[in-house]
Formats: sequence, structure tokens, C-alpha cells
Amino acid sequence: MTGKTDYLHGITLEKLLTELVEVYGWKTLSGWVRINCFRSDPSIKSSLKFLRRTPWARAQVEAVFIAYKEGKDNSQIAAIIKQMAGFSSNKKPAAAATGRGKVNPWGSRS
Repeated sequence: MTGKTDYLHGITLEKLLTELVEVYGWKTLSGWVRINCFRSDPSIKSSLKFLRRTPWARAQVEAVFIAYKEGKDNSQIAAIIKQMAGFSSNKKPAAAATGRGKVNPWGSRS
């Protein structure tokens, strides 16, 4: 059989999160995945509850786990998460780039 290894197959979210916390710690994880349950009085239990209810956050944590298993370094993991969150190191948001007012999601300035 050829192809990619499925690092998520057969692993529970609890085991995945526990392993990431053991390897990187809450501080590093909260820098990558910006959610309060990683920053303020973090625990496995509160984090699991939030991740099970929040698909975008769970996807980011799973991406960190896959990158870790693939041997990526911290800067590569950070870049993956930034890309998932829609950030680019080369681009600034329109409001920040122009220095003018807020950007309306429908395209006009307010």
C-alpha cells in the first residue's frame, strides 16, 4: 500500500491533545491555536469540550498533531496554522494596509 499515513486514524481527541500538551505545553499550543481554553487556566477537560463543539479549532489542533507526527518544526507548524486561519505573512488586511476606517464585509468602507 502506498500513500500518506493517516495519523488521526484510531486516535481519540483526548489522546491527541494529551500528547501535544506533553510535547509542546499549553503556552506553545495557545500561540498556534488562539483559543481561551488553551490560554486561561487550561485543562484537557475544558479543551476537549470546546474542541468537540468548534470544528475550526479542532481542525487546527488536528493539523498541529499531523505536522508534529510528520516531523515539522515549530515555525512550519505556525505557518500551517496561519494559512488555515486565513493569514498570510505577505499581506495585510485591507483596513491595516490603507490605514483608513473599517472594512465592511460587503465591500464598501464604513
